[in-house]
Amino acid sequence: MPVTKKDIADYLGISRTAVSLVLNNTPNSTISEETRNNILRAAKELGYRDGEVSPKLCYILCNRGQDDPLYATDLHLIENAASRLDYRLLFMNLGSSNKDLFRLEKCLGNQEIAGVILSGDVDERILDIVEKSGVPYVVFSSLENENVNVVEPDVEAIARECTRYLIELGHRQIALFSGRLDMLVHAKTLEGYRKALEEAEIPFDKSLVQVSKDEDGFELCCRMEALDIPYTAAFCANTLIQFGALQWLKDQGIAVPADKSLIGWGMTKLVRMSMPQLTTFYIPQEEKESVVYRLQEVIDDKEAKPKKVYLTKVKLFEGGTAAPCRSV
Repeated sequence: MPVTKKDIADYLGISRTAVSLVLNNTPNSTISEETRNNILRAAKELGYRDGEVSPKLCYILCNRGQDDPLYATDLHLIENAASRLDYRLLFMNLGSSNKDLFRLEKCLGNQEIAGVILSGDVDERILDIVEKSGVPYVVFSSLENENVNVVEPDVEAIARECTRYLIELGHRQIALFSGRLDMLVHAKTLEGYRKALEEAEIPFDKSLVQVSKDEDGFELCCRMEALDIPYTAAFCANTLIQFGALQWLKDQGIAVPADKSLIGWGMTKLVRMSMPQLTTFYIPQEEKESVVYRLQEVIDDKEAKPKKVYLTKVKLFEGGTAAPCRSV
């Protein structure tokens, strides 16, 4: 026979109403935190399988917009992988305000979260709260911390691959359109770009590296024009920058890819909604979903030494924004 709310109430010697208020997550209830935790713990021990007490993972997007296209696809993939492991997935979008940090502490403190995936621009304050909560977690982003479990794309290798692709198409004046270089992911992108140029014996030209705090490719193309910096192709650090660059070039009547080639990395909704579709390298679905399986390993063995796992498999979506260089 399935366990009922009455069974839980009888087990704890409390009212059925109290159990219902907690398991139904009733807003503004006056149930104490201690009683709430006891009810949730008893529900799990007795095998109550209502959605409110089933195992949960939490995907936390840090310091990025909730609708940021660079992360929307990841959320969907992670949700599917979590479901296959019989977890529900909760989503939190956090900035670094005191209000957001308090909300995070409260969420992790109610003992309902089995594990956390931190993504986006993970800062030390958020990381510190998650660490102190004792909830197992994995960072799904570039992070320089040897004491944390990290799963991240091998950004430097991907940047080299993207730049090499343009070089193989005959391009020599290749711009890099990037976000802030004080962010690790963009610093690694720059390093991969430089290495690809060095391997091809193409001199590194600082003027071809253009940075936008807002990752605005439209602004970057406009700047290249205003400064009269010649280029035949651009490697864009993500598809958001690439999409913006394409819009500016089209607005100016510059043919893509006949006059300018663009390549980016990542698979977002912008890739296929673009006209022409974006040429991009991307990490395949099954590779990205491995972050959930890595988190399951951390949950199962909380004492294991932290490690960094690089996602190295990439595929090319050819799109229509890159072509052989026509310049002499």
